[in-house]
Amino acid sequence: FNMSNSNSSINATSLVPSSDQGLYSVKCHCGIIHAHFLCNRNTITVWDCNCSDCAMRRNIHFIVPSSDFELSMNSSDKFENATILYEWGTKIAKRRFCKTCGILPFYTPRSNPDSVAITLPCVDFGLGSSPTVIVKHYDGIHWEESFQKTGISSESQSNVAG
Repeated sequence: FNMSNSNSSINATSLVPSSDQGLYSVKCHCGIIHAHFLCNRNTITVWDCNCSDCAMRRNIHFIVPSSDFELSMNSSDKFENATILYEWGTKIAKRRFCKTCGILPFYTPRSNPDSVAITLPCVDFGLGSSPTVIVKHYDGIHWEESFQKTGISSESQSNVAG
């Protein structure tokens, strides 16, 4: 995702939902890391991965195109300064954990490096109804095979749940 899309106000966003999308927010526990995103308002596909990283963090996430994601941190907080980068293996995935609370509300996933993976428990769907969540298993232990079988790469193409 483009970190230069950061707004100066935590509540401002330039994202405009289509008729089948909702505008939602995601943040870390302490609230320093904050963003808005668009996704299908009715159904989202959440990935439960068993790779060594996701399994240890019990990460369940869904993917949105980078164009449907926007940082919305306070102007005094720079994303790079408020987070610590963690990379391993292929270094395609970019995980930036909050330096204050340690939470990872979103990241660049290896499966969809042109997109953003949103950590489901960090999402605020607001006062309206939340989308229905469809959970799919991603066998991160056998990453390449699962990548081919699941079709996860198509998640960055649209906001319609699969």
